[in-house]
Amino acid sequence: MKISHFSKLANTSVRMLRHYEEVGLLTVSRSSENNNYRDYSAEQLPRINQIKSLQEMGFSLRMIKEILDNPETKTLETYFELQKEYLKEQLEKVSYQQNLLESVAEMISTNNEYLNYNVVLKELPERQIMSLRRTVSDYQEEQILWQELYEEYLAQNVSFSEPPLGLTLYHNEAFEEENIDLEIQSSIVGEYQDTESITFKTAPKITVASTTFQGSFEQMPLIMEALGRWIEVNHLEIAGPMINIYHVTAAQDPNPDNWLTEACLVVKTKEEL
Repeated sequence: MKISHFSKLANTSVRMLRHYEEVGLLTVSRSSENNNYRDYSAEQLPRINQIKSLQEMGFSLRMIKEILDNPETKTLETYFELQKEYLKEQLEKVSYQQNLLESVAEMISTNNEYLNYNVVLKELPERQIMSLRRTVSDYQEEQILWQELYEEYLAQNVSFSEPPLGLTLYHNEAFEEENIDLEIQSSIVGEYQDTESITFKTAPKITVASTTFQGSFEQMPLIMEALGRWIEVNHLEIAGPMINIYHVTAAQDPNPDNWLTEACLVVKTKEEL
């Protein structure tokens, strides 16, 4: 049977039939008179139907060949279970992408600057730190804490890790304009003596939703909304303080446009809470 005739019976394009043959899914006999002439048979139609059914289930042609070459029931069950799990994962991925798209579309309808904040899930590893925690009356007092930490760094000749990972944790459960519970930390190497205000300790690893931004802290309302939306879309819960990790600070560059900061929120899955 000519390929054009077989194509009509199989409801499959000539191009696809030839591709099936190229990947070994379809064996076609050749005319001895003309090796370029393909001789198809109606007996091959069931195999074409099997191939197309498996394609509709999302199997790749490579996997379809493996399935048809090993038609035992247990083998089929194994492939089907694996495909079910794969499709479930893909469905969850597409659902997440749809929810994220809807959330971002809603945000950029009022301000397209939200696209500047790419949120990721990351882990801050366990680390040795020097820490200073204090309740202050104003956010500007954070600079005083950093100065105190720096003075102790000099006094004990502390070795910072590389990079030093300087960060601030905001421990208040809600936003406060006064009585602000701040903790500043720098990662260190070695052992040192605690003082009345500064503690040397091990900080546990934590999981955070994080976004890195450039510029002044006037962006924080937009950043916090971007983090909050991302956490919600990913079915996570806030499980700890807000954290700012400083990569380029005012001490390094007085121009606010060049500051580089990583804003984080400690998170956990709802099952972990």
